[in-house]
Amino acid sequence: MKVIMVTPRIDELDPVLGFIPTWVNSLASRVERLDVITLTYNENSRLFENVDVYSLGNKSSKSGKLLYLNSSMFALMRKKPDVMFCHMYPSLAVITAPYGKLFRVPVVWWRTHGGVNLATRFAHFLVDKIATASEESFRIKSNKVIITGHGIDIERFKPLATARTDKKKRSILTAGRISPVKDYETFIRAADVLVNEKGMVDIEFRIVGGVPMAAQEAYYERLRQMVKEKGLENRVKFAGPVPYTKMASYYQNCDAFISSSRTGSIDKTVLEAMACQKLALTSNKAYTGVFGEYAADLMFLEGDHLDLAEKINNLLTQSEKQRSDFGIKLRKIVKMGHSIDHLMDQLVTIFKMCMG
Repeated sequence: MKVIMVTPRIDELDPVLGFIPTWVNSLASRVERLDVITLTYNENSRLFENVDVYSLGNKSSKSGKLLYLNSSMFALMRKKPDVMFCHMYPSLAVITAPYGKLFRVPVVWWRTHGGVNLATRFAHFLVDKIATASEESFRIKSNKVIITGHGIDIERFKPLATARTDKKKRSILTAGRISPVKDYETFIRAADVLVNEKGMVDIEFRIVGGVPMAAQEAYYERLRQMVKEKGLENRVKFAGPVPYTKMASYYQNCDAFISSSRTGSIDKTVLEAMACQKLALTSNKAYTGVFGEYAADLMFLEGDHLDLAEKINNLLTQSEKQRSDFGIKLRKIVKMGHSIDHLMDQLVTIFKMCMG
């Protein structure tokens, strides 16, 4: 099988999109040939021999990028690919899917986002199939949509071989871009309750994530001011953006992971923490089905910092063995339904379905 993949960025150091090289290699291991068109390419990313990359980032102007995209697409189509795989952004699907239509190559789009805008609807119209992590991750009702689960690298995100015994403080972690939709206020208010009201002295809170755009700088400053006003400067730490290659260590060394995100779709950071056998709390209703029988213990009310503080306290009062046994069950959930191997096998099945 010969596949063209269109994806935003190939750079394993990228804090947000660093997972993409792993996806590329995992897919490449299942096909004869994988040609990748990307907006940005870090050539230090280690890709398999049957992968060729065409980077629009080599062109400085918009017109140069469009010309290069056009020439690359026509050259690749002459090689008679079996399927085109558009990854993530609606704009990439809108720009590239017409080549598939022109050359009668089926187009599969991966999309996990709770929002539905005009570009999403147009991309949905253009493609043949849409793969998504959960029912909540793609909100257009359509027979084109196939739920596959997410794609977590469980060999990278795994528990430490031996548990750490030198920790002086229990660590509560959250991660993601610094943006209002992530609702870090609830995380900070819960920290305030646990530290200033319940008097926990052996606990710290860490926020991992960068500011993705200048418009979010004001939000970041409001969060910092909020921490200062509550006297939590020594308890709540902003770690900034962390390269994807180093993120596993943050999960492995925390006691619990929190996601107060309001995106409404499955957030992969929760799954990555679970893969590391860490207890994960979220207010995201998309996780109700993922957690199953454990939902009552691991889900808190959206925006309710008192409920979150109580859930954190309940988890931390469990014994080390109880938390470890619980973590093993959570990793099993990821391994069974959201591993990179599971996802790529599903995608190849979808490709073959489209090929007829």
